Amino acid sequence: MNKVFRSVVKLIFSFILLSSLYACGSSNNEKNNATTEMPSELQKLTLTGGGTLAAFVTVDGDTANRIEMTIDGTGTGSASASISGLSLAVHTIVISYEYTDGAGTIVLATASNTVDLTSGSGNLSFAAGDYDLATYDDDSDGISNAAELAAGSDPRVDEGDGPCVFGTSTIGNCVLG
Repeated sequence: MNKVFRSVVKLIFSFILLSSLYACGSSNNEKNNATTEMPSELQKLTLTGGGTLAAFVTVDGDTANRIEMTIDGTGTGSASASISGLSLAVHTIVISYEYTDGAGTIVLATASNTVDLTSGSGNLSFAAGDYDLATYDDDSDGISNAAELAAGSDPRVDEGDGPCVFGTSTIGNCVLG
């Protein structure tokens, strides 16, 4: 009887140990839903020529496993995504907005931020002003890709539009009409 009792106790302690190790694992299998504000320059962007706008989340530089976000088409100016399996650590989150048409894909805007999940939860937010649009100028004419799309010009080709003065409203580093 003593042998059986010891075996049962060992089995119970083994089960408790395994359960505690499983609970302390490095991955969080919950899905974390995140909604972010879009760059204001992209919120009212009218796409012509059959192109599409997409948003992506990249966690800790893992571009091979980036997650496509859902852009709210009702005009709220937001995009959302579900991210699962984040470990209880500090993570760098990058959001990028890209335009794709028959000629390929160009980046319009990116923003980077960190979230500390070491305590089991954390807050992460991206505001419209957090995005870098000016860096993305594929034709190197001094006009951001987003501003050129908004103006109806091709962001891949320097069309000689100079300092991009088309009118009165400002988008990115360009004044548009």
